[in-house]
Amino acid sequence: MWKGKTIARLLLISLMYLLYCGAIYAKDNGKYISSKEIRGNIFGSYIVSEKEIIIVGDSGKIYLSADGGKNWQIIKSGSLEQLFSVSFPDNKNGWIAGSSGTILHTTDGGRTWTRQKTGIDKHLFSIHFYDSLHGCAVGDWGAILVTDDGGKNWKDVHLPEDVVLYAVRLTKNGGIMVGEFGSVFRSNNQGHTWVKGPPVSEQSLFCLAEYGGTVVAGGLEGVIVQSADKGKTWTRAENPLKQAIYGIDLRGNSGYAVGDRGTVLRTSDKGKTWKVMEVPLGIQLFWFGSANISPAVDSIKGFGVGAHGLSFGLKDKEIAW
Repeated sequence: MWKGKTIARLLLISLMYLLYCGAIYAKDNGKYISSKEIRGNIFGSYIVSEKEIIIVGDSGKIYLSADGGKNWQIIKSGSLEQLFSVSFPDNKNGWIAGSSGTILHTTDGGRTWTRQKTGIDKHLFSIHFYDSLHGCAVGDWGAILVTDDGGKNWKDVHLPEDVVLYAVRLTKNGGIMVGEFGSVFRSNNQGHTWVKGPPVSEQSLFCLAEYGGTVVAGGLEGVIVQSADKGKTWTRAENPLKQAIYGIDLRGNSGYAVGDRGTVLRTSDKGKTWKVMEVPLGIQLFWFGSANISPAVDSIKGFGVGAHGLSFGLKDKEIAW
């Protein structure tokens, strides 16, 4: 059962599910649709290459775009679980994490997926692979799964305390994860063991990004925190908005953050300060759950997704709907 202290976040997830307007059945697998035809809520996304994007969401829905998000192919997942997070360490191998201990794996760039055995039934809100072998998934009730063989075997290394973990990132020799009440944990062995540091905020942290040793995390009430030393020490970043932040990404000095009520933010100083990007008035009624920056281009290009299948492109200071 869900703990009362996480009720706000979980009510949001329940609302996302109830708002789902129209199911896509297995018979539609492989069908191509436009971005405007996607109606279900999208929780996670990943830019696999300059043109290829994977998005995941309600009731096991997976979509693959080969043209930067204009058109999408419906991909069969073999699952009806909520899919929250997706990670690709290269353009072939990818993993998805979802509710009830769900982890899916692809070896062909997201065109086919198989379920991996995890041995747990806790909801997994975030998954990240450093390379094609080393990965970690985290979630409800202190759930932590770690693998060193690409998910053939997942080891349960859950925390002894009841804390909801919302985001994780592995690094070459370590890892960072964040969760409710501003909790931050660090690992020196790619997720096999974790040490809890002092809380970095009073608000729960829902998302996390790392690039070159700089770490940024966002959460409730618009809180964004930044670390320049791989998560050892943290400072509060400047954000003019108080809306919850659900997705964040960083590359070099630049980054994007997205969240509740149409929030889209941009940084040009490694996450120390954030500026508001304007979105249409009608879009401000919806939440955005994920933002990514493409690793394949010189200029800063990104992609974001959220409620009711909303998606948009990001390039420097511009948003393309």
